[in-house]
Amino acid sequence: MLNLTLLFTLTSAVLLLYRYVIYPAFVSQLSKIPPAHFTAPVSNFWIRSKRRNGKTGIQSIFAAHKRLGPIVQLSPNELSVASLDGLRQIYTGAFEKTEWYSELANLGIPNLVSMLENKPHSLQKRMLSHVYSKSYLRSSIDLQELSRVLIVERLLPILQKAAESAEPFDAYSLNQALGADFMTSYLFGTGNSTDFIRNMKARKETMQNFRTKTRGLPGKEKASRELDALILSLCESAGASSQKTISGALSHPVVYSELSTRLSKSGSPLPNPINLAVASEMLDHLGAGIETTRITLTYLQWELSRDSGLQDQLRSELLTLPPLLPPSSEANLHNYADIDGLPLLEAILKEIIRVYPPSPALLPRVTPQGGAVIEGYTIPGGITVGTSAHCMHRNPSVFPSPSTFDPFRWLDKSKVKRREMDRWWWGFGSGGRMCLGSHFATYMLKVLIVTIYSNFQTEIVDDEGIEQEDTFLAGPKGEKLVLTLRKVEEVKEIGETGLYRFAIQQNDK
Repeated sequence: MLNLTLLFTLTSAVLLLYRYVIYPAFVSQLSKIPPAHFTAPVSNFWIRSKRRNGKTGIQSIFAAHKRLGPIVQLSPNELSVASLDGLRQIYTGAFEKTEWYSELANLGIPNLVSMLENKPHSLQKRMLSHVYSKSYLRSSIDLQELSRVLIVERLLPILQKAAESAEPFDAYSLNQALGADFMTSYLFGTGNSTDFIRNMKARKETMQNFRTKTRGLPGKEKASRELDALILSLCESAGASSQKTISGALSHPVVYSELSTRLSKSGSPLPNPINLAVASEMLDHLGAGIETTRITLTYLQWELSRDSGLQDQLRSELLTLPPLLPPSSEANLHNYADIDGLPLLEAILKEIIRVYPPSPALLPRVTPQGGAVIEGYTIPGGITVGTSAHCMHRNPSVFPSPSTFDPFRWLDKSKVKRREMDRWWWGFGSGGRMCLGSHFATYMLKVLIVTIYSNFQTEIVDDEGIEQEDTFLAGPKGEKLVLTLRKVEEVKEIGETGLYRFAIQQNDK
């Protein structure tokens, strides 16, 4: 009897050893893929240790790619891929999102980001793709009007006051407000939007709620309830105003009206009440607008403030457009086409997003039931795979000195080089799940850059903690960027080149 018990124990131990160690490490299809750590084929301990406390572990993942190549194993059921082949298959194929994304739903209702299956995502995205398309934005009277209100009536007076007083201000905080006000104005109309540019108390409360919710900090439930209440209130106001004829200086609730109308006319039973489905989507767009300016505009201001020569070169290009100062309620903003046609501005923005992607983490997907072949490796179904902007943007064969901020790489005369960089640049994702608001975000950032750097020179006062966080949405660790402004005065035009020289107005100290 003892011998039978011993035999059973030994047999069980061998079977367990084979199933959990020998098979995954030496026999399975994934065993041929280089492991990021020697324990990765048999345990998720290594990658979990890199992802503690809300971190993504992207630096460790990138280091593994540098050692081992374009595909690495992170755990028994997770791979990281950094190649064009992987990018194409994972994000333009039948790979669906992982369960992790369901945590990004608002009010308990899925939105475009949190929808796991591709079909319902595609249906809802088509409802909004028109109002976020480049062609629509270029001709949108509402976008032109809300930009005028936000820039001429709200932003420029604050910037002028800061320049005249020479008082330092936190650009990071103001950038959050700009993203929120631009986004809510387009979602709900300027008459219903937030006014965080001027209302610092409301700005601080709302941004703290977003921070608490997205980071899962103590008080997350209360913060979520307050954000839900805010978005429902904005939706209610937009719903009331959309029933009226809007005139004067108020823009229409473009996105809210479009989604509400399309959902109500969908002709098929909806899984959720329309008002909650719309509110969930609007809250997601609001958060995206805030993150765009919080991260991208802040790092752009930091890089320009470190390099007065680059700042002057950009200003030379920007001042080929008409100035906006002094502000006037009748002022006409530069149109979309004019802003979109400035090559150095475009190069600086692309390079900022390359070096400081707002979300540098892996964007996970699940291999389809039939599996896939990526980079020559056969991968079974049900495996988590993902690519990250951080890894794609740091390929030294495509981006020499990849950690260096060098916008002039995008102005290279070689079309072949520029085309290859464009293929590896992944600032807004790709495929059917590509960022819906990429054209809106680009316009918003460009019009703000034109406004600020046509009229002012920025200088750094305090950039402690400017290093990018290792989080899914990765802003500066210190959550601040304190700058001073000095007003720029044009001296004279040089010849027929369209370039300008400048004198910086010296403020009385």
